[in-house]
Amino acid sequence: MERLFSGFAVRTPDAGRIYAALTRREFYEGDLESATGDFNSVELDKALSAPLSITRLKTRTELTFRRTSQHIRRNRVGLRVLWFVQSGSLKIVRATGTCEIKAGQAGILDSNVPFVATLKASHEGEHCSYQVIIPPDLFIAHLQEAERFSDPFSLASPSGQIAREILEIIVQHGSTLGEKVTQSLTHAMLDAVGDHLRDSGIELPRRQKLVDRRLADIENYIKMNLADPELSCEKVAFSCGISPRYLCFLLKSNNTSFSELVWQNRLSKARDWLVSRKTRDYPIHEIAYMSGFKSAAHFSRMFRSAFGMPPREYRALHLQQNAQGDTSTCAGYADRAYSQAA
Repeated sequence: MERLFSGFAVRTPDAGRIYAALTRREFYEGDLESATGDFNSVELDKALSAPLSITRLKTRTELTFRRTSQHIRRNRVGLRVLWFVQSGSLKIVRATGTCEIKAGQAGILDSNVPFVATLKASHEGEHCSYQVIIPPDLFIAHLQEAERFSDPFSLASPSGQIAREILEIIVQHGSTLGEKVTQSLTHAMLDAVGDHLRDSGIELPRRQKLVDRRLADIENYIKMNLADPELSCEKVAFSCGISPRYLCFLLKSNNTSFSELVWQNRLSKARDWLVSRKTRDYPIHEIAYMSGFKSAAHFSRMFRSAFGMPPREYRALHLQQNAQGDTSTCAGYADRAYSQAA
């Protein structure tokens, strides 16, 4: 293996900066922290560069790597990491939950999802793990079923054992193997991991179509940024990592358009705010600005067109019905008017 970094050899105040630069180059951008404030006990060795990148990481101090949404926007690499832990453990925190990969286990990490990974040493005082960086095309070809799988898993099966043994062969002889042999071994290792997951009875999440994921990303971003009066197709497309043209194509295939999606969400949110206990005393113009409208007049015109009555009348009717103990009439009327207008 090729020695990329050794804190024992460097032992300078710049060791952290040097190691962080290597991390960005070899893996992906993020913020790196050491529990002791230094990287003197860290070693990074390269076992293979292509078609997979395989590195071995050893450390006697706790390391934490944080990859945020900002890092992903600047450095959207789309890589998957198959992480084999030899000693110690690896704790991964994501929005979907927390998992801990223990010695003898493996896990899968998506570089396009924000996460915090913490490498912890064993009772003997050392952490050792292998990071297998998988390009998107190889991951889809061999591990497509595991696209949304995020739990740690053991390799206690014939296929899992084969995957571990192939990894050891590549680690020991990767620099001396020819291109064809290396490709065959790496593909066989990924296939063995896939067979292990399928044969072990592990319930893999149902794969979500790429188009559905993109549509969900678009709508979620719009909902999170409704108050932005400058919300545009270009801004949403950039934030979702796609082109404006592709965004319009996705929405058209779903029988809608960007403006329709924005106005529907804004009007629905404004309707809820008009009658919510927390916001029903807010002035109409404030509800308009909160919903992303540039003026109260424009908001009133759009609301009347969608719901058949101006916002002030809708609020008054709802409060009247609420006082009489019947909250369904106003909402039902508005919903019917909205569906007819749509």
